[in-house]
Amino acid sequence: MNHPLFATLPIMEQHYLMQLDERYHFSFQQQRQLIESACDLAMWQLGPLEKWIDEEKVAKLQGKAQAKGLVADHLKKMQQEREKPTNYQDFNPDTRLPDKFQSLFVSSDTLMGRCPCPVEGEKTRCCNLKTLDVVQQCAFGCSYCSIQSFYNSHEIKVVENLSKRLQELQLDEDTWHIGTGQSSDSLLWGNDYGTLDALSILASRYPNLIMELKTKSKRSDYLSLDLPLNIVSTWSLNAPTIIEKEEHLAASLQGRLDAARRARDKGRIIGFHLHPMVYFEGWQEEYGSLIEQVTTMFLPEELMMFSLGTLTFTKAVLRQLRTDHYQTRVLDMDLTAAAGKYSYPLEIKQAMFSFAYERFPSSWKQGSPFFYLCMEDPSLWMPTFGYSYPNDKAFEAAMKTSYQACLERKRDRL
Repeated sequence: MNHPLFATLPIMEQHYLMQLDERYHFSFQQQRQLIESACDLAMWQLGPLEKWIDEEKVAKLQGKAQAKGLVADHLKKMQQEREKPTNYQDFNPDTRLPDKFQSLFVSSDTLMGRCPCPVEGEKTRCCNLKTLDVVQQCAFGCSYCSIQSFYNSHEIKVVENLSKRLQELQLDEDTWHIGTGQSSDSLLWGNDYGTLDALSILASRYPNLIMELKTKSKRSDYLSLDLPLNIVSTWSLNAPTIIEKEEHLAASLQGRLDAARRARDKGRIIGFHLHPMVYFEGWQEEYGSLIEQVTTMFLPEELMMFSLGTLTFTKAVLRQLRTDHYQTRVLDMDLTAAAGKYSYPLEIKQAMFSFAYERFPSSWKQGSPFFYLCMEDPSLWMPTFGYSYPNDKAFEAAMKTSYQACLERKRDRL
């Protein structure tokens, strides 16, 4: 058992796997599959592995056929589990406690970046979002988040001399939309380190630039700042079950919606991202209720955008989750290759996205807010929205026109 994940398993699971291997002499590939299954079952709180192994089924087989049959039967059971909507009713993860973070002010040569859409080709519809990494690492404990695989989980890094750097920063001609939530939650820290003051400098220098602050927090004290109107606050929303079981320490759904309402009432432009949607038992009821709350609390012209997206994992994040044995069921899904990553099969995505969009009243589909699919296959646009874009440039142009029209309407009212 030379696979690196083997040593991370509980001792009882290691002993069971070694005894199993002594009886069946698995190949390295078969060992890897069983070890990964043991890790996944531990994460899902559905273990131990022994419950998912049926040796009686292969008792009459011999040699390699016996090992092959045993693993095949096990993988079939795992696949059947993955294909079902995830059951959260019997899943109760331990409360994830906040780490004691150390703030480090560091100089960085990689302040500007780009969205994580694939660089080559048009495997997803990319809006050409640029990113501004003024803070690295997050204190929320969302189980699916890719940030945990990038940075030391006990250090929050804030860019040194941020105001000076943003005063000197010259943006490329094609930069019109910047997000600051790629490496951390944009509003979790508020203006504690002066980051919002510094971002205001850049937003004021480029008045047609859309600077997006994406968050899962309920923080509102930043609303006392004199932020330029082109700084837009947006909230990532999710079903209450997913927030409770997978988005540890983040604000509740109601907390996020109330924070958005406070921003709206202060005259700020806002937006929402229903992302990541999760295929779980009860998803229709909870996502349907979520959309009803949004359309009841807000008017469509008050939102700049509303995006849809779902779980997507890189190999690095899969490895991190399995190594650290997080208590999560986000990987209890049919992991399907998607643009170099892993996600749900297209038919499940289409069902979820179409369901969500159909729940919006027709008044929300007249040009405001701008609806889009985030980092999703282009083939999903037509069955979801009834329209699509022929390429990335057309998508970006439509988004830019809509965003800037929203900004101009808001300015005209002031």
